[in-house]
Amino acid sequence: MSGAGGYTVRDIPPERRPVLDRLAGAARRFQVHALVELDVAEAQRRIDAATEHVSWTGFVTASVAAAVALHPEVNARKAGRRILSFDRVDVGATVERLEQGRATLDIVVLTDADRLSCADVTAALHRAKVGPRQPHPQGRLLGAVLRLPGPVRRAAVRAAATSPAVSASFGPAVGVTSIGMFSSTWGWAVPLAPLTVIVTVGGVAERPVARDGQVVVRPMLPLTISLDHAVVDGAPAARFVETLRRLVETAAVLDATRPTGDAAAAR
Repeated sequence: MSGAGGYTVRDIPPERRPVLDRLAGAARRFQVHALVELDVAEAQRRIDAATEHVSWTGFVTASVAAAVALHPEVNARKAGRRILSFDRVDVGATVERLEQGRATLDIVVLTDADRLSCADVTAALHRAKVGPRQPHPQGRLLGAVLRLPGPVRRAAVRAAATSPAVSASFGPAVGVTSIGMFSSTWGWAVPLAPLTVIVTVGGVAERPVARDGQVVVRPMLPLTISLDHAVVDGAPAARFVETLRRLVETAAVLDATRPTGDAAAAR
């Protein structure tokens, strides 16, 4: 609908409503944020030398999955007065798609992400970005809930989320989003209600750092790591962040011994 004052009005797309509900739910959460800047000289050297294409987002996502596997206490979600712990490391990653001349966000779920190689993750993210949109099936009950008025809908989702079985159906507890293609600095992800861990990936940039008493220029990667304090206490959160730092700076997930998707599926 066009207005007389030179503007256009359109309805909020129905598929956007769950995102708005999750943003409303995030206002009730207690977030802990860690801002870290990591030396990725070794990772850059090995990514440049890799025979298969590996993106920075793919590399970081694989590193996050490996860190979560080592710290399963962060792979959990609050469900009412109970904590739901997942026994599989799935990671939800946001991708931007161009559809009908308009950029839209989509979510790809990487199942058993800790068992995928960096090249596998990179390829999956690329397919989600440029390939056919993957369906996000909705059950009949969810479809009925989405048609409810906003306040009633959000109240219904909050009530349903106290059930572990329903909470588990909300998707992974771990998410990765990237602003590296837009910026070489820090970025913040708005915490969405189902996610316990969100890693926001900035862009790699050369910066002066101190090494062995000397100031040198190194490629540095900024990450913002957000955790739900209702699920993860400060000490476990710090240990998780330190493990992620070590995995990224040593480029451990690029080791030749790390299984690829086919090898991992056979395990």
